[in-house]
Amino acid sequence: MKVAYVCADTGVPVFGNKGCSIHVQEIVRAFLQRGAEVDLFVARVGGNRPIDMADCGVHEFPLGRRDSPGDREASQQLLSQLIARSIPMDQYDLIYERCSLWSDATQVLAARCGVASVLEVNAPLIDEQQSHRELSDRATAEQIALQAFRHAQCIAAVSEEVAQYVRSFYSEKTGNLLSGVEVVPNGVNVNRFCPDTQPVGASDRFTVGFAGSLKPWHGVESLIAAFQLLLETHPLSRLKIIGDGPLRASLEGSLQLRSSAVAAGTEFVGSVAPDRMPGHLVSLDVAVAPYVKQDQFYFSPLKVYEYMACGLPTVAADAGLLSGLISNGVNGLLYEPGNVEQLSRILATLADSPSLRRLLGTAARSKVVNEHSWQLCLDRILNHVASTTG
Repeated sequence: MKVAYVCADTGVPVFGNKGCSIHVQEIVRAFLQRGAEVDLFVARVGGNRPIDMADCGVHEFPLGRRDSPGDREASQQLLSQLIARSIPMDQYDLIYERCSLWSDATQVLAARCGVASVLEVNAPLIDEQQSHRELSDRATAEQIALQAFRHAQCIAAVSEEVAQYVRSFYSEKTGNLLSGVEVVPNGVNVNRFCPDTQPVGASDRFTVGFAGSLKPWHGVESLIAAFQLLLETHPLSRLKIIGDGPLRASLEGSLQLRSSAVAAGTEFVGSVAPDRMPGHLVSLDVAVAPYVKQDQFYFSPLKVYEYMACGLPTVAADAGLLSGLISNGVNGLLYEPGNVEQLSRILATLADSPSLRRLLGTAARSKVVNEHSWQLCLDRILNHVASTTG
């Protein structure tokens, strides 16, 4: 099988350290491990090519700086068309595209040429752009999304909430039902993320950790507050925050408003290269996904799958996909989103019970190994492609 992997999103550095970057790399790896040839057609490379992707063709289409939102949006539409025209469709068995806000040309051209295609949808991109960034021309963004959804042979949504968004958006705008939408949650490389990895920065003190981008919806501020309460009964505990993002400066500054013990016990590691992330995770005793309460929780968090693959007892906000992934008290522990006191009590319980930590961690790894490896994710997607071909 020969595959063209397409990502026209300038915010996704495909060889970078961000969660979206890891997602791209692992899907490509899963194809390679199946014996496929993969070429990448992307807006942004953003880092050094991983060694195991040395044989992949990489075609980058960088977008120059644009000052106004309107100019950026127009340029991104042209970029999408340029990428699509650069793909020799007759040379590929499958077009696999990570959905981008202004990109429909690849799906339209693949459909016209009769080439099988997958559109991977990770979020309600239009709503995200309007809420968290800038969106000048929503009407055009909606038309482009409709075109992409209409022409994709298969749509792989990372959560049921994202799938519902795609279906309802299409139905509301067109009056028609959209078929071919499959829910395929994210996965994890269970060989890279495993308990016997050499730890990085390990300590004999009870260590709570978070890994991911430091953005408002990830709830790291509430984790710090829970850690402060934990220190009242477990003063030698540590908090390790792995990752970077727009809230880092304010989070570090907030430590000075808390007790000196909180500041002394908290470590901000910063951004970590993908090959070093497993070592940082296995240095933890407990890993937390402290999402804030939200009306629409549509995430399929890579960090949680990685926590579980490392055999870590995982504590997560009881929301969305996490409520099904984690069986409370079996392979992890759930708490009410934003409930700092409840989170602190759970951390104290785990601090006092190494046997419970081992039990939960073992069950967590078993869950993701058996159900959520990237190979299994790709199997589901390709089975969906096969079922819609005919």
